[in-house]
Order: sequence, then structure tokens, then C-alpha cells
Amino acid sequence: MVGRGGRLVAIRTTLAVAGAALLLASLAGPSAAAGFNAGDAQASADTFALNIKAANATIGFTYGRSIAQYRDRTGSAEGRALDLGALPTLFGGEQCDGSPPLLNPATLPPLTRADSAVAGSEASRRTQVFQPGIDGGPAGDPAGFQDATATGLPSSRAITESVPTDIFLLALDGGRTEVTTRLENQVREARAVVTADQLRILGGLFTINRPRWEAVARSGATTATTGSFTFDSATLFGIPRTNAEVLADLAGFKDGIEQLLAPLGVRFEMPQVQARDGGVRVTPMAFRVENPPFGTQVLIPFLGRIDPLVQALRQAAVRDDCKNQTALTVLDVLLGVLGGSGSIEILAGGADAATNDVDYTVAPVPEVAVAAPAPAAEVAEGSVGVDPLPPTELPLGDLPALEPLDTPLAPLDGLGTAPAALTSGRRATRAPAAGVATLPASGTTFEDGAAGRAGVAVGAAALAGALAMSAGDRLLGRRRRRSIP
Repeated sequence: MVGRGGRLVAIRTTLAVAGAALLLASLAGPSAAAGFNAGDAQASADTFALNIKAANATIGFTYGRSIAQYRDRTGSAEGRALDLGALPTLFGGEQCDGSPPLLNPATLPPLTRADSAVAGSEASRRTQVFQPGIDGGPAGDPAGFQDATATGLPSSRAITESVPTDIFLLALDGGRTEVTTRLENQVREARAVVTADQLRILGGLFTINRPRWEAVARSGATTATTGSFTFDSATLFGIPRTNAEVLADLAGFKDGIEQLLAPLGVRFEMPQVQARDGGVRVTPMAFRVENPPFGTQVLIPFLGRIDPLVQALRQAAVRDDCKNQTALTVLDVLLGVLGGSGSIEILAGGADAATNDVDYTVAPVPEVAVAAPAPAAEVAEGSVGVDPLPPTELPLGDLPALEPLDTPLAPLDGLGTAPAALTSGRRATRAPAAGVATLPASGTTFEDGAAGRAGVAVGAAALAGALAMSAGDRLLGRRRRRSIP
């Protein structure tokens, strides 16, 4: 039996251990967090798409496109119930004859986007989207719903709901997409999901109920990537089949349809799970036309042989109606596909998710020490900072006395008499010699006055000093030569 004193000791010991644990946790927590990068995450999903690809151009549309991502501490998302790609560029401008655009720009599908850097990004933006109007008309039938949200945690989310789409080869009813990214408890996560009520192949030859494409990528404290394509049930010619049986039937169907349509370059693709850098991709169910032998070996060579006729028909079609040029452009893209320089693809479903451990922080710029400029030397007002020559360097004792300024300067050998302007201190002009061109007079004149006379006197004194220094130098040289033994 433990007494009261023993219980107090036990309680104190427990509290001390708990306090130490909390202290260690508080010390260890920041260091662990300091070594973790928020990084980034991306997720995308499509419900249904039809594209014609030639060279670097893609013409087509996509239903139910959702995109979500975050980078460091900022999240963003986009919802597009109908993405027309390059179609607005091709058909959204005024036509050649001045008629309204083929696609009414005022009715083009909007883009719903959220960015955590913008206030209110966490609120729903659910929007209904319609088909664009044709030839300036109003919006057409509904295409679906879209929404996007984002927060600064960071996290982001986009969803779409699509109307039934049927192109015979593939049809999808009740398509929905949902993509999310988030950073929580040091785990980066990206998730993309596509679901539908029903997927039909070749007009109902195969019917797959409740198909689901899902891709999930996590990294950080938990690292895992998973991808899957699943469905609840399926039928062949309306006859129920187990999931294993229908997958085997689809594998046989793939071989048969590709052999039957081999001249057209048709390929049938079942969904596959593919690992990629930092994530996983679940590919869509697809019909593709690529490098058709019939086109490359038969059609294109035949059109080449009748090219003059083809060009004449094109020119006639444009002359009849300039708007036919748009249709001819699309025809050229199709011929490019048949010639092996592109592809046609019909896609149902598809999901993609990835995360990355990237440090987006920017190191502070180091400060650079700049030396302060040396203080300028102070100069007394009215003085000039010029060092005088030492008096010992000038033979001042041998200089003759200067004549008064009013005395005319003696003529120099070869130079004649001094100009009258210098001897009188007055401004004078001379008539130009014959055959000598004169420059036009400038707008500047020198007026008589004390300043002018002082300038002339200084010049004359400088000239006399130079002559005296030269004479003294010659005299000094003669004396030194006489003193040499």
C-alpha cells in the first residue's frame, strides 16, 4: 500500500516525465518541419474528348476537364465543362464576307477558376455551361456544370458534370470528374477521379456500368501512388458478363477490330495504369487512327497525281463562297492525318496525379558592403587648388625685366611687326587677302573695356615671359659650358 507521500512522488515523477516529453517534442518539431518542403501537386481528369492532331496543331473539344494544383503555399483549380481548344481561334472571328463568326464569341463556354491568392477563392463557383451559338445565334444546348475552389492551406478542388456524349465508337452517359490537391500533416496529395453511369462501345456492343478511373499520388510523411480502372458490371450484346469475362471479351475485340480496320490505321486501347515521374496516370479508353496504310499508300499518291484538278476544284469552291476556305482547312488536316502526319483520337475517361518534393523558398540576397566615399577636400573660397612649382626650378635670377605693357612688342625674326590690335589694346579688323574665303561673322562680339584690355595685357606678358625664359635658358647653358675644365 502506497502512502500519501508516495502518491505525491509518483504524481510529480509523472508530471516531470510528461513535461520532458513535451519539451523534447517542441524541440524536435521545428527541426522536422524545417527539413520538409511543401513542394507541389497536380491532378487532372477528362470525361470525353475528340481531337484531330496534325503536326503541332490540335483541333477538337473536351467535355468535363478538371485541373487542380498547388505550389508551395498557393492552390489553384480550373473547371471546364466544355473545352473547345483551338476552335474559337479558327471559327470565332468575323468571316471573310463580313458575316458573323461561325462560333458566337459572346456564347463561348466560360472558364471557372479559383486561386487562393485571391480573396473568396474558397467559395463555390458552380456554373452551368452551354454549347456556343452558331452564326451569331444564342447559346445552344447545355453542356454540363463546372466548379472550382482553392484555399491557402494549401488545397484546391475542381469538379465537372457532363451531358451524355455519343460518337458511336464510344459513348459516355453521366460523366463526372473530381480532382483535388492538398498539403496536410506533411503529406502532399493529388487525387483525380472520373466516373460515369454507363460507357458504351460500338453503339452498345459492349456496355460497361459505373466505370471509374482513379489516380492518387502521395509523398512526404506518407509516400504511395495508386491507379485503377474499375466498373460494377458489363454486358455483351445485352447479355450480362462477369468483370473477368468482359475484360477477356474486350481483349479479343481489340485484336479483331484492329485486324478488320487495319487499312484505316485504327487502334483500340483499354485503360492502363502507368507510373510516371512523381505520380501515376490511368489512361482513357480510346479509339485512335494513326498512319493508315490506305491513306499513305493509296489515297495520298492518287491525290498527288491529280493535283492540278484538286487545286482547280479548291479555287472554284473559294470563288463560289469564300467561307469554304474554312472547310478546306479542316479537310487539309484530315488529309494530313491520312498521310501519316497526324492522328484522330476519341477518348473516354482518363486521370492523372503527381506530387513533387521541390523547395520553392528563395534564399535572402546577401547584403553587399559598400565603402563610403572619401570626403572631398575643402577648398577655401576664391582659391584654386593647384600646387605651385618650387621656386628653385625656375631660373628667376636670369630673367630680364619686362617692358611696360604700353610699349609695342619688338618684332620677332620671320614674323614681322606685332599686330596693331596687341599694341593698342583695341579691337581691329583686317581685309581678307585676295582669293581667301572668309567665314561668316558669328553672333559673338568682343566689346572694348577694362576686361578686354586686361586679357590682352596678360597674353602679352605671357608671351614676353616665355621669350625671357628661353633667353635665360640659353644664357645659363653658355655659363655652364664655360665652367667645364
